[in-house]
Amino acid sequence: MNQAALVETLIQLSDFRQYDKAESLFAACTREQLEQLHAISDRAFSKRLTYSLEKQLKRSRDGTSRVKGLLLIKLMKILNAWCMEGHRSAIRCVLGTLKNDELLMLAGVPELDREVYSMLREFEAIYQPMSCGCSH
Repeated sequence: MNQAALVETLIQLSDFRQYDKAESLFAACTREQLEQLHAISDRAFSKRLTYSLEKQLKRSRDGTSRVKGLLLIKLMKILNAWCMEGHRSAIRCVLGTLKNDELLMLAGVPELDREVYSMLREFEAIYQPMSCGCSH
């Protein structure tokens, strides 16, 4: 997941006071991602979120590598929860920061809530018409 999407998701989680979900997102980040987030934390995050980030940074090891899709699965669970809680504008804010390949990967997760999946249509990159290569 790109940094803009990660930051937007964390800000929304902080606004909803869903610190447990933010901590699970931090736990899925690589050390490099955590360090990048820490560099902007004083400007972007609440004190509580910054504290959680610093705690996770202390726990992380330099050589730890995360499974590539782990953050995406965490994001999917958060989006599904927000959908059930009625936080559709937060979902759209986060979806708007995802890159095309990230949107496509998210669309391919079978556990993604159907309503969240339908919101993906608002981001035309997924649904651009494909040329069939035939002449009309």
